[in-house]
Amino acid sequence: MDYKKFDNKIVLRLKACDKIIESLETVAKKENIRACHFQGIGACNELKIGLFHKGASDYDWKTYNEDFEITSLMGNITIFEDKPLVHAHITCARENLEIIGGHLSEATCSLTAEIFIDVIDGEIIKKHDDEASINIMEF
Repeated sequence: MDYKKFDNKIVLRLKACDKIIESLETVAKKENIRACHFQGIGACNELKIGLFHKGASDYDWKTYNEDFEITSLMGNITIFEDKPLVHAHITCARENLEIIGGHLSEATCSLTAEIFIDVIDGEIIKKHDDEASINIMEF
């Protein structure tokens, strides 16, 4: 993983075997990011994505081990229980160009990934909402 900072923007380049969520968390801690939005593209070969059903207590997770083109990665980093929380969604294309996507638990970069982070000057806190069974932003 390598990254470079440009004012309130960070360009993050992942290498083979780098984990996307773990890398974003590392940058957030190093740069003391308290709120941001990010987007990216690249390739991965290990992928765990999920879908949250209303009223459920956890995501319905699916794990894939095959080559994917990351056609869209987007999300945000906020603060939850005084630590950076990465919330990401991903869309990937399979070899036959079939698309799959969902809430990203983790993905392992197979070649490279390019992620652009737009840091917000401020802090956004997330707290658990028991009624909805999810973490929600508070302003």
